Amino acid sequence: MHVFWLLTLAVFMGIALLSLRFGMILYLINALIFPSLWLGEEVTLRFELIYCLWLVFVFFLRKSVSVSTFKWHPMLSRYVLFLTAIIFSTMLAYLSKETEGSLIYSFVSFYGILRPLLVMFLFFSVPVYENFARRILWTFLWLSVPIALLSIGQTLGLSVAQKITLWGYTSPSRAPVFKLLKTRGVIIRSTGVFESPVFNANYFLMVLITTGFLLVRDRYKRFYNLILYFLLCLAFMSGVTTLSSTFLLGFGIVVGLLFVVSFYLRNQWHFLRMVTVATCIIGLSIVFFLPYFLQQPFFSGELHYRFQRILSVSVLETRYNPEEGKLANTYKAIAQRPIFGWGLTLLEDVFVGDSFYVSTLYWGGIFGLVLFLWVVWTILRHTWQYSRIVGIYGEINMLCFLWTLLSLAIAFGSGSGFLTLRLQEWYWAIVGISLNTCLLGAKFVPKRKEIM
Repeated sequence: MHVFWLLTLAVFMGIALLSLRFGMILYLINALIFPSLWLGEEVTLRFELIYCLWLVFVFFLRKSVSVSTFKWHPMLSRYVLFLTAIIFSTMLAYLSKETEGSLIYSFVSFYGILRPLLVMFLFFSVPVYENFARRILWTFLWLSVPIALLSIGQTLGLSVAQKITLWGYTSPSRAPVFKLLKTRGVIIRSTGVFESPVFNANYFLMVLITTGFLLVRDRYKRFYNLILYFLLCLAFMSGVTTLSSTFLLGFGIVVGLLFVVSFYLRNQWHFLRMVTVATCIIGLSIVFFLPYFLQQPFFSGELHYRFQRILSVSVLETRYNPEEGKLANTYKAIAQRPIFGWGLTLLEDVFVGDSFYVSTLYWGGIFGLVLFLWVVWTILRHTWQYSRIVGIYGEINMLCFLWTLLSLAIAFGSGSGFLTLRLQEWYWAIVGISLNTCLLGAKFVPKRKEIM
């Protein structure tokens, strides 16, 4: 396993030397689905951790032998300010000598929030032409098929799905898969390739809003629309297998965002048609799959529990209850350093996770959170401005706009697309491509409806 993993990585690194753009596509594909490599019993290594740095190296290597200079965007500078705030908060926390953990932990955590900057820089600096952008968009959609099949297999208790999950999609730092197997005997709440039902729910919400948007925009031939309906249905069924309140609530947010976009695009008829056809297909799928799901002893009980929490408006109580919730000690820690936070350090009995907003407050305090929201505001403003471009560039910008709004909404109960394992590579790559269109898209003249 180790030899195969390293050999495959070496081959992909060689491909990036020959074609940086192809290497960037490989990066996104494998960041999402390439299995983790276990190094002993306490450490795992993921593909994107190494390959991202390699792509940056190849980029500057190419620049060093050419006369061209690299590009920069003000939005990247704002993200640098956010990183600077986190570094400053971390240094203050270490100087106070009140924290646990090592510098190695802080460096690893910092690389996790540095990588979005590197990904944005790459996809902004390398010219993104129409075919390249379209290939990336459809690659994201096609990858949802194997992830969906794995998720459904996990919930159905298929041994092959369980073996694949344990072999390549677990790590010592995340316990949901092992906990589910220990308590239920099966991975009843599907984790896909993300090691967490909530992360998996985030992914399928982004697939749903992508397929829904392309159907509402109605820029493709009928054959491709049929494919989109198939992918939408599969993403919905897989999202349900996560048995996550994030997905159930997020699905309503997705429908609401698509409804608003249909008015913006003046395609209300396409929205109604999409909802009608999708409802029929999903209904038939539920009739077919539901008996198999109900054979699992815990499925109906878990699903009923999630709906009850949503209807009783107590869905966030386990996280946000200031006295008994998971984040109770986190609130106290934030209250001690409300302005600058604790940086990338650990405090005893403090849980950092579930809510992106609370995590950011812990890392950088109010100052860090405001800086990150400034970055998000810049993304929203830019993508909205360029969403009117005809063709794939307009689709990418509007899609980035929708992904950002969706991430802001579900960030109350998860890391959303901003900093979710494996998924963040795609979000920040799309942001980078959207920034790229300010240089390329402005040159295009509006033309007739594009057909793939």
